[in-house]
Amino acid sequence: MTSTGRCALCAGELPVSEQRRSYCSNACRQRAYRRRATVAAPVSRQNPRVLSNLPAARDTFVGRQQELSKLDQLLRRHRLVTLVGSAGAGKTRLALEAAGRLRRGRTDRVVLVELGEIDEPGDVLPALASALGVVAQPDEPLRDTVVETLVNMRAVVVLDNCEHLLDACAELTDVLLNRCPGVRVLATSREALWITGEVSFPVGGLPVPSTDRDLVTTAAPRSEAVKLFVERARERKPDFRLTPGDTAAVALLCARLEGMPLAIELAARWVQLLPVADICDRVDEPLELLTRGCRKSPSRQRSLREAIDWGYRLLAPDEQFALRRLSVFDGGFDLAAATEVCSSERSAEPVLDVLSRLQAKSLLTAVAGATRFRQLETVRLHAREKLVAAGELDVAYEALARWFTDLADVLVTAPLSVPAEVQRKLDDHVDSLLGTVEWAAGRSDERLLLLTTALADCAARSGRLGQARVMLRDALRRPSTRDDYRCVALNHAARFAAEQGDHAEAAELSAEAAGLVRALGLPALLMSSRSTLAAVQQSSGEWEASVRNNTECLRVAELLGEPLARAKCLVDLARTSVSLGRHDRAQSNVMKALPISRASGMPARIASALNTRGVVALVRGELEEAEHAFREALRMDGINPLTAPDALEGLAVVALTRGRAERALRLEATGRALRRSVGVVPDPFWAGKVAGAMRTARLMLPAACADAASTPLTAAETEAFIQDDVWLDRTAAGEALDDGERRVIALIASGLTNQQIANRLGVSVRTVAARLQRLREKLGLRSREDLAAWGAERAIG
Repeated sequence: MTSTGRCALCAGELPVSEQRRSYCSNACRQRAYRRRATVAAPVSRQNPRVLSNLPAARDTFVGRQQELSKLDQLLRRHRLVTLVGSAGAGKTRLALEAAGRLRRGRTDRVVLVELGEIDEPGDVLPALASALGVVAQPDEPLRDTVVETLVNMRAVVVLDNCEHLLDACAELTDVLLNRCPGVRVLATSREALWITGEVSFPVGGLPVPSTDRDLVTTAAPRSEAVKLFVERARERKPDFRLTPGDTAAVALLCARLEGMPLAIELAARWVQLLPVADICDRVDEPLELLTRGCRKSPSRQRSLREAIDWGYRLLAPDEQFALRRLSVFDGGFDLAAATEVCSSERSAEPVLDVLSRLQAKSLLTAVAGATRFRQLETVRLHAREKLVAAGELDVAYEALARWFTDLADVLVTAPLSVPAEVQRKLDDHVDSLLGTVEWAAGRSDERLLLLTTALADCAARSGRLGQARVMLRDALRRPSTRDDYRCVALNHAARFAAEQGDHAEAAELSAEAAGLVRALGLPALLMSSRSTLAAVQQSSGEWEASVRNNTECLRVAELLGEPLARAKCLVDLARTSVSLGRHDRAQSNVMKALPISRASGMPARIASALNTRGVVALVRGELEEAEHAFREALRMDGINPLTAPDALEGLAVVALTRGRAERALRLEATGRALRRSVGVVPDPFWAGKVAGAMRTARLMLPAACADAASTPLTAAETEAFIQDDVWLDRTAAGEALDDGERRVIALIASGLTNQQIANRLGVSVRTVAARLQRLREKLGLRSREDLAAWGAERAIG
């Protein structure tokens, strides 16, 4: 309709009641249609029913079958679907594949409108007209020509790369959906169009394999990301084959590129020049490596840097500022950390608002179930380049160091009562904390010792005690102006050395800490130093001295009103009292500590208290109580190599006491293997008790059986034992079964229904039934009852 209320063809004036129409009569409408049909004739002669300008595929489409199925369903139910994802996620290729499938269905026309090379909003409508094969008429607005062409069609319009023309694309899409009932729109963009009726379909990286070297050789070849690498590598080098030696390298490469198709395809182009392992090594600098795109590709797709820079240039100044600042986070970050780093006079908007806009533009990903965000590594590295170029690197790291220092200050003010929330925050930001420590080390920052101690604490909690000791050893060699920070670092280093049985170094470090703390006048730090000294003495068998220091530590904890510190002292006192044969005192102390420990919300603290409760019950001859405590400790903290060994060894002693020598040896071997994995040694009393019990166990079995029983449980067998009290043997036909199959059989033998087994395993009942059928066929058994009986004959306990 013209703005003057005249007919779009003859320019005759329309009556007031008809001014919502474009034409004054059906005759004008028909003449306009014939004119458009004549203009479009060269295109329409190709195929009178199905028209498409989709480009023919030149290579294989890999993976995304679930996404294609879901897109097909969505496009049947909704008229506007937008594929939203970051640079290089493969939105365009997925849209073309989905549109191609629609083309083969009940669709009159599929039209691709490529917007990547268009800069002006006013060129969007002409681009659609060109794709349709219609041209502007001198007596009709182009929009009406396009609408009248599509009004009676069942058509799919693919708007590709809308992110820089969002308003124009949204306006055009709104018109098409309102006036052309048979038209559906499939758009691709780094940001949604945000109009009524839109369904956003997120497009991320392809699934990547586990990088665990025990799993990668079987999992990697089935991974969509690895398949894509292999397909594109063969295009460059037809004889390329994924050898067993290359499988782990390719899996790691795809994982480090987060499954992003553009990055994987660019990396695969290097196989002509470099071995796969070398390509993987060079991915530390992906923006430099991933630059050999196709000459005919749009400029933003010829290199990863250009693809990301395209999106960066579209951001508002405050969004660019925040994205640069957020690049100091290596890994995820929460709102509090982001606020500290991004708050500045340069960014007037609330940080959460800016983060939400960056997420909408596919430059941040929100972590499900938590107010946490993360950047794709390639996006972060690009933003880091911008941060350096803007001269803001030190300012951003200073803000991050300040935030970490505020968090870690509790290591000085309440070192034995660090809240679970603080530990969680430090663990969640451990990679960024490492980067901050490296930055502080380069500046000889006085906060280095405190930040390094916080980092070492995170490493120790994850079982990397040796790494934690190296960190602290290096930091303590540097000059320091803060005796309180040095004392904190010394205490942690001494504890870690004692846990690994390095008694001489532990004693030296704890003595230096004790000397420093006397001049500081900080009661909490003095209490921590006494606790550390007591732990060092207990590890070396100086039990009376350990009791004295722990008793003094307990007194100070009660004066300061720190329940967590009090619980720790009580647990340590109980353990030492057991070593001295003071079983009643040990019982009293651990029972006081347990409720406080449970209230802490820290699985490792709770497990430690439960293990001590188990030890106390064991020496008192209370086998049921001991077994219950050790089992609860395992269920509470899982296969944590810092707490699980005590529990497994305790259960081994319980098993021996009940005459189950084979079970005892296997549990002890499992606990010993866990200790060995992190280098933790038991205190002398416990080590002696467990060793004596195992000597007895070996005497109860033939030598060959004892040797066989000393093989540790696998991770799956240990998990089954912890969760279900399932004990799996490895004899006869059972040797042909894998851990999952043995677990299913043991659950059947224990009397569980298919539904109960499904609940335990987290699978459907149908899946359980299918597994049982395969097991019956594998073992030559006729019924479920036969399978249960077969398992009952071979399962112990």
